[in-house]
Amino acid sequence: MFIDTFERDPDEGEIHAYHTCFACGHVIPFAGHMFGGIVLSHGNEVDATITVTGAKGPYIEMSIQLQCPRCHAVNSFTALHHR
Repeated sequence: MFIDTFERDPDEGEIHAYHTCFACGHVIPFAGHMFGGIVLSHGNEVDATITVTGAKGPYIEMSIQLQCPRCHAVNSFTALHHR
């Protein structure tokens, strides 16, 4: 899965993106940090836990976990992002 809605400052490791809840279909804006740093969320962004799990060529593989604010389901998924 490639997510192209990321906004990332390469020096900071901060990521802002969207995910559609697997359980209820709610679109969830989220923010997280690839290196465990503090993230300032904007508006209604949900705090996401992001773990770098590997590298595939020019891409970083990440495991992302967040909780839907509507149905409270914990969504866990992987994504690739260009380095």
